[in-house]
Amino acid sequence: MRSAKSRTADLFAAAEYRLAESALPTVGRVGALPASIPAVSSAPPSRTPHTQASQTPATHPSRPQRRQLWYAVVFPEMVRESSAAVLQQLCLHAQAFTSFVSIEAPNALLLEIRGSVRLFGSLPRLHADLDACWRQLALPARSATAPSTLAALWLARAGDLEPIEDIEALAGRLAKVPLVCTAWDDEVLQTLRAMGVTRLGELMRLPRAGLARRLHPARVQDLDIALARQPAPRRAFVPRERFRERCDFDTEIEHVAYLEKALEPLISRCAQFLLERQAGVQVLQLRLRHRTAPPTRVPLGLASVTSERRRLSDVLCQKLRRLELEAPVRGMELISGPLRGLPASSIDVFAGFAGAGSRDSAPQLVERLRARLGEAAVYGVCLNPEHRPEAAWRRVHELRFAAALRPKAGMIDQSMPRPVWLLNEPLPLSKPEILQGPERIESGWWDGKGVARDYYVASLRVGRKPAPALIGHLQGEGHAPSHPHGIRLWVFQDRHSKRWFVHGVFA
Repeated sequence: MRSAKSRTADLFAAAEYRLAESALPTVGRVGALPASIPAVSSAPPSRTPHTQASQTPATHPSRPQRRQLWYAVVFPEMVRESSAAVLQQLCLHAQAFTSFVSIEAPNALLLEIRGSVRLFGSLPRLHADLDACWRQLALPARSATAPSTLAALWLARAGDLEPIEDIEALAGRLAKVPLVCTAWDDEVLQTLRAMGVTRLGELMRLPRAGLARRLHPARVQDLDIALARQPAPRRAFVPRERFRERCDFDTEIEHVAYLEKALEPLISRCAQFLLERQAGVQVLQLRLRHRTAPPTRVPLGLASVTSERRRLSDVLCQKLRRLELEAPVRGMELISGPLRGLPASSIDVFAGFAGAGSRDSAPQLVERLRARLGEAAVYGVCLNPEHRPEAAWRRVHELRFAAALRPKAGMIDQSMPRPVWLLNEPLPLSKPEILQGPERIESGWWDGKGVARDYYVASLRVGRKPAPALIGHLQGEGHAPSHPHGIRLWVFQDRHSKRWFVHGVFA
């Protein structure tokens, strides 16, 4: 008897909550009860004082959440190869109407516009303004508005342009949509055509359990999402932030020294922009505008990610000092590359007094050298897992300021020294004076550039007469023998031809 009483009480509580919820004014519901009508309660009145904290959800239900409203636009003539970049650009135009834009690959956008309807006056006006935006861009488009993401997308593909706000009307409007507008797999669509199902209305009349078993539970889930029975969170498009600011001059500037002064405010605002976002840049570009000549572009690459005004100003000024102006400058524009996260490190409170020994001295030196000598003149060296000396390293533009990398054990003979300076091409040599060796290297048979060499450490004394090509090469590089003990060379003998070559010079 107790269990029956408890079950009856639960049923009444549920009915009481449903009646109280139906008393709220509902948008789009005909004959809704006003909020002033009290809820009917089957429980006897309580004798205890009734306070605000003791009110139950049955008498004061929470407000229902606001329904979303989605605008979908499909660009049928968009090429798949370039669709990703084009859709990102279109998202920037769409964000003028709403803050939430989502990309639906390969050729569609989804916009949540419920909060923008009141801003633009009405839903038809907002829908018309969005369509006008695509026409101004000369893009053929089909659009639709519905309370769910998939419903708006399917209606847009079907060409149903009349907006829908009422959820109750979704099923009737979707019933006429062809199944091909769902963009499901060809195998699923072919199975449905074999069953005689060609439209969504025919599909929604089938039993859910059998539909999930024949096709896939995901197809049933798509129908629930389209009918707004199940939420479908989407990833919002977030544009990549960049600093871009221009400055126009009252009079034309003909000297680079005046450009440096005019550039200081732009650099300060760029550093403040990066500081506010806790980000840095490694690429900058300065554009100088002229009256008739095309703009002059001054690219800038930094050795590491930074947001410091001093480093940005130092490298830009070094670049400008090497620049020859072809025409007077009317204005300039500073554009940053993509923002990147700053490396996690502690900030020294005495960084301002560190002087040349600060942690940024190495990157600043590289940036100054690149600004004066060119971007390709200063590079880093990266090790390759290769025994041949000429293939054991490669040049890299990005520098990593870390401890020197050591070869793995077993890669080379640790008892034999290796020179720092290798010649671009081995030079022939008469039989040298051997000091240490040999070290045999035989590798590269798999790529057609195989070598079979015995390497030695040799001496080039002053009294000997080396090959003219070798002595001229050494003199050109500042390694002419001047010490009485001569220069130590890294030489090898080719095991097939028995000829001697010099391949490197020890410091």
